Amino acid sequence: MTAAQLPNAPLPGSRADEAPIAGVTMPEPGDDPLAAMVSWLAVDPLAPPLGVLATVDPDGTPQCRHLLVSGVTPDGPTFHTDSRSQKVVDLAANPRATLVVLSADRTHQLTVTGLAAPTDDREQLRTYRDRSPYLKLLAWTNGPAAAALPPAGRREVWAEAVTRHGPTPQDPPDTWTGYRLRPETVTFWRAEPDAPSHRRRFHLRSGGWLAEELPG
Repeated sequence: MTAAQLPNAPLPGSRADEAPIAGVTMPEPGDDPLAAMVSWLAVDPLAPPLGVLATVDPDGTPQCRHLLVSGVTPDGPTFHTDSRSQKVVDLAANPRATLVVLSADRTHQLTVTGLAAPTDDREQLRTYRDRSPYLKLLAWTNGPAAAALPPAGRREVWAEAVTRHGPTPQDPPDTWTGYRLRPETVTFWRAEPDAPSHRRRFHLRSGGWLAEELPG
């Protein structure tokens, strides 16, 4: 991504006066990249950021998909999904993954690469209960059997789930699971209004984090 590719107009559906997250700055080479990662993601459970998760399937083919970032701590960002999903199959074969999150105003981007490990039951429950009513019901209905049905059949499955669990289920299905991506590299990209965009990548080494400067 280059500075020339940045849009002059706001994204569709965004406010024209939308500003970057307050306090988000490019971490310096000697800074703690994990603290900066937490600041850059700034996860709000009511409006979680949208990211792209890249994995490699058992055949060695790269796979990418959008997902919601559930939370973030210095140990890494988390995401939650159905245990029958392709991403879970991929991570079982190869736990290495990359998560990319672009800010809504396209002024900064965070890329985290590392090993994904399951979150504990308490965090999975808390994250489920933070989800919107639609996403809670989706966790109960978005399985392989429902996916094979025509649209009318999927609506019936949805209506049955509302009847059985209510419009806002408080407990997740057994297929609800989560992962934390433990960072080994963290890359910060920042747009500049009066200079070239820039990347700073931090690599985890035995002595700590090593910073590398990259073009935007």
